[in-house]
This record gives sequence, C-alpha cells and structure tokens, in this order.
Amino acid sequence: MRITSWNEIIEIIEKSIPNFPDITTNYIQFRGQANNEWKLEPSLTRLVKGSELSESKIIYYEQQAQREFISQFHINDSKLSYNESINSTAIYIDMQHFSCPTRLLDWSESAYIALYFAVNEHLDKDGALFMWDGRFYEKKMNELYGDFLNIGGGQIISHKDYDIVSIIFAMKKNERLVKQQGAFSISNNPLKSHCEMISEINKDDPLKTGLYKIEIPKELKLEFLARLRNMNISAASLFPGLDGLGRSIKETLQLRKWSEDKQHLARNSKSTKQ
Repeated sequence: MRITSWNEIIEIIEKSIPNFPDITTNYIQFRGQANNEWKLEPSLTRLVKGSELSESKIIYYEQQAQREFISQFHINDSKLSYNESINSTAIYIDMQHFSCPTRLLDWSESAYIALYFAVNEHLDKDGALFMWDGRFYEKKMNELYGDFLNIGGGQIISHKDYDIVSIIFAMKKNERLVKQQGAFSISNNPLKSHCEMISEINKDDPLKTGLYKIEIPKELKLEFLARLRNMNISAASLFPGLDGLGRSIKETLQLRKWSEDKQHLARNSKSTKQ
C-alpha cells in the first residue's frame, strides 16, 4: 500500500486498516523504517547476513557481545548490575538501548511515533510504516502448534521445535522507552527476518497475517516531519538529554530549509506567471 498525502495516512491509521477492532490496545504495534527496501531485520541479523562464516557463528557473536556488555556496563553506570537470575531478554533490552547489536527489533504502541521514524532520516529514500496485530499470528501459531501460547518471553530464545517471533515489553523501562512507547519483537531464529516469519503463517493470504506495510514517498517526508512536530512528536520529545537536543537542532534546520525553499519556489512561480 502506497500513500500520496498526509490525509491518506491519517485515514489509514484511524479508520481503514481492516481487522483492527481497537487501535489503542497493545496488541497492535507499529514500526517506522526510513528506507522502504529494508526488511524487518534486527541489528544482529544485519551484521552477519551475507557471510556464511558469520552466519554460522551468530550465536557465538551474540554471546560474546552479551558477556562484554555485562562485564563492562558497571564502569559507566554503577547503579545497574546483573545477577544470575536475570533472563537474557532483559539484558538484550538494555543492550538495544545502548546500540549493541541484538536480536531485538524496536516497535512502538503509537502509530505516529513510528511514523516519525519512517520519515526522519534517509530523505532521499522512500520510507515505510509497518503495523502488526499480533493476535492473528498468535491464533494461527496456536492452531499449528498447540503449545504456542504457553511459551513465555524468556523461553522464546531457547525454543527449538519451530520458529517463533513475538512482542515483548520491558519490565523496567528507561526514559527513552517511555517517551517512544516502546516494545520489541524477538525471535528464536536470529538469521530470519521477522517479516518472513510472520508471513509464513499464511502465505496464501498476506492480509490474514496481521502485518501491513505502508510505503511513504520520499517527497512527503519533510512535510510529515513538520506535521508530526506540530503534534509534539519530534527529536526533542522522543530523545531525552543532549542526544535529543542535538537531533532537534538538526531537525529544526532541515525543516527551516525545506520551508524556505518552498516559499522561494512559490515566489518564483508567481513572478513567472505574472
């Protein structure tokens, strides 16, 4: 599905997505990607893809990254420590926050926050907004494998019988996660894209997987960014601290340039007609 205007995507989000009885529930997650060509692949997957040797060692790489993170994290934050009882998913969430490659993929409970991430970067590329109603996936997986609903978040990684992808939520949230209304998808097969696993449950009818993709033309990105800013969805509101300040200044300059260029073109067009 490819949209051509702001009004069109608003209508899709608010009214037109089929089988979404309540768009405010946390069954429905949203993800924005600044490049329409990207798959739903976690950073760890992208890191090793394309090399048979690296792909064969992905679990080793993941374990090595986790060990390094746990062993050094206290140097930068003495308040946080890990004990033997903590499960891997909680550690992965912290690693994801600090840009370590993990098998997690970021989502948001807010369609508009996800839309921001579809348009805030790679302005020369079309963006994409993904919407996933996990109830379709859960229902089909439980039909195929009767024990699916009994597999909890901490058990997903070690599950061996079949591929699983599922949404998880942080038990202890940081400030950025709260601001971005964040959630994560996680899989027991880090070599497979999450969209591939979701689509496999119903290849004959993609609409029944609950996963939808909306393509956003690159020409609309800055307009959408400006409109989202008016809704208080911006770098300043989504990224706390100095990181948010730096991103916000860049964003402001981009939008100022875009607005001034538009006005300049409009004046030139008017004078030409006269």
